Amino acid sequence: MKKKYNRVRFDMLAVLTVTLLSSGILFAQERQGCVDPVITATDGPGTICEGETATLTATHNGDSVNWYDAATGGNLVGSGSPFVTPPLSSSTSFWAESINNGGGGTPQTGGGRVAPTNTSSSAVVPVTSPWGLAFDATQDFTINSVDVYLASSTPGDVVMQLKDSGLNILETATIAAPAGNSSTPVQFTLNLDFYVPMGTDFNLVAESSPVMVREFSSGHPGFPYPIGTVGTITGGTINDNDTNATLYYFFYNWTVTPGLVCASDRVEEAVMVTPAPAAPTGASTQTFSAGETLADLDVTGENLTWYADAAGMTMIPDTTPLVDGTTYYVSQTVDGCEGDLLAITVELLLGVDEAALAGIRYYPNPVTDQLNIEHSQTIRSVTLFNALGQSIVSKEYDSTSVLLDLSHVAAGSYFMRITTQEGSKTFSVLKK
Repeated sequence: MKKKYNRVRFDMLAVLTVTLLSSGILFAQERQGCVDPVITATDGPGTICEGETATLTATHNGDSVNWYDAATGGNLVGSGSPFVTPPLSSSTSFWAESINNGGGGTPQTGGGRVAPTNTSSSAVVPVTSPWGLAFDATQDFTINSVDVYLASSTPGDVVMQLKDSGLNILETATIAAPAGNSSTPVQFTLNLDFYVPMGTDFNLVAESSPVMVREFSSGHPGFPYPIGTVGTITGGTINDNDTNATLYYFFYNWTVTPGLVCASDRVEEAVMVTPAPAAPTGASTQTFSAGETLADLDVTGENLTWYADAAGMTMIPDTTPLVDGTTYYVSQTVDGCEGDLLAITVELLLGVDEAALAGIRYYPNPVTDQLNIEHSQTIRSVTLFNALGQSIVSKEYDSTSVLLDLSHVAAGSYFMRITTQEGSKTFSVLKK
């Protein structure tokens, strides 16, 4: 839902010179520091279904935009425009705040551990990437640089990332590092200039790297470590889940600059969540007569949708012929939102005619090219349907033993309806 705002803030008089021009227009000039940005509009879907994400945008004139879960204070939940929320289970609001980074603080060095005390080293392992440190920021600041200690005999790139508490990538940089030495690791400075807004549970990580020094819990005094006056390193992290929290990964002697940051008023964007309906109702096991389809099953619900699988990935029409012993899945859609699936297993109800059809034989199954079909009574026709209920092959016969050519049929699962002089019966066939 789109909202527009035309309010401009000039409340940082200490950093602005404001002049009334002869034309009557107010002219604001930056004297030092920064000027408050303005959010002129936010936009979102308005209403979504339970379990879906929402894509939110903000139109602003600042350097960047952050999203919070409260009008003031609260938690930083994401950055950027567009911002995709996590899946939502209830109606909620997000607040956008545009910021201008003015710099202006005095750089502080020696954040975290100043240097390692041993040479234990490793490169980032791809299956558990990224590796690094988790930290909190008590105020806005810039990570100007960190030191690493290179132990690889060959040069390589260090791919750096700054992530927020939602694991959104706020900043990234790829830095070429020279060769190092395993016995005497080489100190090397990574110049980053990563801006960090005030908040908790940030990660400074290497997505990939050459071999660099990192310290096990026995090799350093233990967390937390201060980052000057602007924050605290709380632990190690790998694989985006704070595993190996007692290890100190890679990044020493943080140089940071406290930030002079100008922020807009926060602007709310509400997201209404429509609850997902319950699954439709019906018996989990139902009987059917030969020739019946999904539409003949007893199910109560609105706007029913049928699926061939429990994950709801393969949609099938209600004209799909029923196959003995098969489980089908059905959902209902209410107010545009689809609910959970009801599983129904069907069993063929054997009457006099159906019992006579029980002697039908077909082989091999799975089939590669030719399918043999045999019965004690005359076979009149054979029709093959795909998962969507569409007829793929249809042949007429007048024999108790027939050969169905499936060499031209794509691999997959099919339904086969065999009609004899006693009636029809549907079977499952797997084509290799």
